Amino acid sequence: MSVSLVVMTDGRDDVLARTIASAREMLEGEIAHRIMHDDSGDHFHRRRLMAEYPDFVHIGKGDRRGFGGAYRHTFEWLDSNRAELADYVFLLEDDFTFNRPVELFSMQGVLERNPDVVQIALRRQAWSATERLAGGVIEQHPEAYAERRDHLGNAWLEHRLFFTTNPSMFRRTLCRREWPAGAQSEGLFGHGIIRDDPDAVFAYWGTRDDTPWVEHIGDERAGKGY
Repeated sequence: MSVSLVVMTDGRDDVLARTIASAREMLEGEIAHRIMHDDSGDHFHRRRLMAEYPDFVHIGKGDRRGFGGAYRHTFEWLDSNRAELADYVFLLEDDFTFNRPVELFSMQGVLERNPDVVQIALRRQAWSATERLAGGVIEQHPEAYAERRDHLGNAWLEHRLFFTTNPSMFRRTLCRREWPAGAQSEGLFGHGIIRDDPDAVFAYWGTRDDTPWVEHIGDERAGKGY
């Protein structure tokens, strides 16, 4: 099984370079396609990215779309080009590095054998004030996460709280769902999945006691109006 790596960026080339370097080192498995969406709105900047990352297909174009618009355009592109792409997408924003190797094949296997799992995300360090106070993302609502394991030794934490644009893997077919327009689109996208499918769950890779798999290195999120 192969995966399409999708990198979302918006002009912060310093963190992007660190993210790409970390992904090249730490993502283990067959990456059949590399796709980059730049939302800088700068044609010359996009030309520079094409030259610097020639192994990527560059799909950003036109004016700056903002967070929701960038994801809406990317999901539409992934769905429109589904015949040429892998069945799985690994989503990576431009301000994350990996703390240890990630076995893409293992994550794909869990998604293949567990159709109710919509997304498998990699846990980052506590970022917001409430997360830091609680001790982490999962520690905010520990009762909401159920630990699962399979016969191959893979472990993940299932929940029905949110879809995240932090580093994660999901089936390409998820891109058939229209990304919401306007503010808070990330939350609305996840709420729509939960509303439409009472069995759907999201997941974090690993066990409850795992240290963060990725490090958020940006001062602020990619895009505006998420």
